[in-house]
Amino acid sequence: MAVTENLMGVFVIYDAIIAGYGPTGAVAANLLGDAGLNVLVVEPSLEIYDIPRAVHFDGEVMRIFQAMGLASAAQAFSVQGQKLRFTNGRNWDLFEQDLTVVPRRHGWFNSHFFNQPRMEECLRNALAKHPNVTVRLGWSVSSLSQTDEGVTVQLVRAESDQVTDEVDQQALTAEVAQAHYLLGCDGATSKIRTALDIAYADLESDEPWLVCDLMLDEHKNFDRSALQICDPARPTTLVPCEGSHIRWEFMLNADDEFADMEEETVVRKLMAPHLWRLSSSLTPSDGKLVRAKVYHFHALLAETFQKNRVFLLGDSAHQMPPFLGQGLCAGIRDAYNLCWKLRGVVRGEYSHEVLATYTSERRPHVQELIHTAVALGGVIQAKNPLKALLRDCYLMLGRALPWLVSFLKFGEETPIGPGLFATEERFVPRGVVGKLIPQSTMKLCGADEAEETIWSDELLGCEYTLVGFGVEPDDLLPRGLQESWLHTLHIGPNGLADEVAGKLTHWAVSHGIALALVRPDRQIFGVCFVTAPDPRAEVRDILNSLRQRLRRKDLD
Repeated sequence: MAVTENLMGVFVIYDAIIAGYGPTGAVAANLLGDAGLNVLVVEPSLEIYDIPRAVHFDGEVMRIFQAMGLASAAQAFSVQGQKLRFTNGRNWDLFEQDLTVVPRRHGWFNSHFFNQPRMEECLRNALAKHPNVTVRLGWSVSSLSQTDEGVTVQLVRAESDQVTDEVDQQALTAEVAQAHYLLGCDGATSKIRTALDIAYADLESDEPWLVCDLMLDEHKNFDRSALQICDPARPTTLVPCEGSHIRWEFMLNADDEFADMEEETVVRKLMAPHLWRLSSSLTPSDGKLVRAKVYHFHALLAETFQKNRVFLLGDSAHQMPPFLGQGLCAGIRDAYNLCWKLRGVVRGEYSHEVLATYTSERRPHVQELIHTAVALGGVIQAKNPLKALLRDCYLMLGRALPWLVSFLKFGEETPIGPGLFATEERFVPRGVVGKLIPQSTMKLCGADEAEETIWSDELLGCEYTLVGFGVEPDDLLPRGLQESWLHTLHIGPNGLADEVAGKLTHWAVSHGIALALVRPDRQIFGVCFVTAPDPRAEVRDILNSLRQRLRRKDLD
């Protein structure tokens, strides 16, 4: 952090400025706050938008909340979904997935339904412990410029005090701020993206849907299965969320008057034929309708997520149809991927070039999710009766032959793109690198039987970790690294901790892995195999590979 004086007075040069204080911006602020960086957050809205928008996050995002110390809070503002069911207009059961039995690679249930305002409140409250993070509500970025050393932004008030003097008005409504980096988390209409002149690639999805939120009375009991009604006459989505909140989505037809569809009488008429699916006791007048708005489900992807010292995250970088429930997840993954790299660069531990891996890792991952969401949308939105019948038969056949519906990817992790990983073939087995190391429950070796278990992520630390499976990593490290930046963890009966259920060890054994070098974001940089003839040389070489990628001098 530095302090500079110019004609406008004395001001702070921040490590990072975050434009936008939605979930993505708030997660980034917490992560950079945890890292000790000096951060400014600006947001035009004075209050949290009190209408739910996103309603789903997955087990990987829950794992990120865990890393932020917010796992318990996230459980409080979310509910685990029980089942996902696909039916058609004839009420045939096409497909069903019990979301509670999907493999828990990340340790948590893979589907959580939540209320977004409560999530945002939790994330903002968590920032209270970070005096190094300044939040300015009612302000936004109007313009920016950057050099090789930093970014300068013009800040403007969204709503200014009423004054008559033109000079005073300008002083009240405009400021300049400087930072080493700028994070654009300012949504689909991003001013940051516009200022950078970054184009969107259109991935061919533009369908109008009516999105509605209904709050039932607290005493009402209802089925909590998420339901996709694949009716060619009007595809409909029904998602019970946290508490009494139910999300409804209705695809609009060409002859629908969009403005009329937002009228409450029309919305309740659309809901009425499906209420029995929730409960036989519900009536069309039950519950409070808190939102009914027409949206176009887009599939858009920024051509790059970075220009020099400015980054795009969340909806400013990508938009996808909601059929996979991955829009919010993608934004939070953006923040998690970028922030640990920023921490290392700002501290002088990593080369600035490391930041280029943000786009190379995140953009292909998001692109794959968008393609999958668009494909699933094509299944759900089929309106041609013949195509719909063929779809119905295909999905019903998938109940007997699950591999036919593997494109739904429930619980399956999509690998991120190439970037900050080992490049040598012997360190990068297929299906391992580009994915997070599995998370399992552990017990410290020698601990009392009554002692509570601990998540394996809690033992990894916040830096690079060399994990040994039945192997002591400290015995294989080059001289001088045992007490340096590299964390080590020995899993096994003779190590620091042993597994309760053996999931992580099973993963290592199934791939023949003796050691795994894990990044701060739990991505696997590379591995060493049990068949390596000289384990010490393998460790030295994989650490040298890391040195080259990070340009760390202390690995020479």
